[in-house]
Amino acid sequence: MLVAITTHGTEALIGGDYRSNMIGFGDVLGEQQILDVLAYIKSTWPARAIEMHNEINARAGG
Repeated sequence: MLVAITTHGTEALIGGDYRSNMIGFGDVLGEQQILDVLAYIKSTWPARAIEMHNEINARAGG
C-alpha cells in the first residue's frame, strides 16, 4: 500500500471526493527508488511500528 500511495498519490487511490496533499512520485522516481525511500523512512520507525507493519504485510501476503 505504501508503494502504491507513493507512486500514484493518495487521491488517485482513494478516488471520489477525497483530497490529500500527498502527490504521486511515479513520474519522477523509479520503483527501486521508491522502495529505497520507503526503506529509509521505515529504518527511522520505532521497533513497535516496524513490528506492526511487518505483521500487517504478513497477513496481506506482502
